[in-house]
Amino acid sequence: MKEFDTLFFEFFTRKNDPDVLLTKTQFYNYTVQIATFSDRLAKLYPDQKEVARQNKEQWLSERYEDYLEYKGSQKK
Repeated sequence: MKEFDTLFFEFFTRKNDPDVLLTKTQFYNYTVQIATFSDRLAKLYPDQKEVARQNKEQWLSERYEDYLEYKGSQKK
């Protein structure tokens, strides 16, 4: 769980930093790794399987193009 927290906060810190622009590869590395943690959580907590599945789907559906639009709006 500590690894997940570190990864999650690192992603959001970098994503929200107006001076940082993640590459497409960096962006998807973060989202896929976070989605993978959802699979691990589902195995650790079977009663949370559906929530973990939804979280995984949400992270895998993140789009780099949306991120770029968000970054563009930060500069306005």
